[in-house]
Amino acid sequence: MGVWGCFYRPMPMRDKKRIDRLETRMDGFETKMENGFSEMRREFAAVRSETRADFRMLLGVQLTTIVAMILGFAGIILQHLG
Repeated sequence: MGVWGCFYRPMPMRDKKRIDRLETRMDGFETKMENGFSEMRREFAAVRSETRADFRMLLGVQLTTIVAMILGFAGIILQHLG
C-alpha cells in the first residue's frame, strides 16, 4: 500500500503555476494557428479568382486563334473558287 502515497500526493503550488502558464501559452498558440488558417483561406480565395481570370483569358485567346484560322482557310478557299 506504499504505492498510493506515491501517486496521490498533493501537487506543489509551483507545478500548478507552471501548468497555468503552459495553458495560457497553448491558448495563444491556438489563436495564432486559427488566425493563420483564416489568412490562408483568404489567400486561397484570391488565388482561385486569379486562376479563373487567367483561364478565361486563355479561352479567349484560343477562341480568337481558332476563328482567325477558320476565316483564313475560308479566304483561301474563296480565292481558289473565284
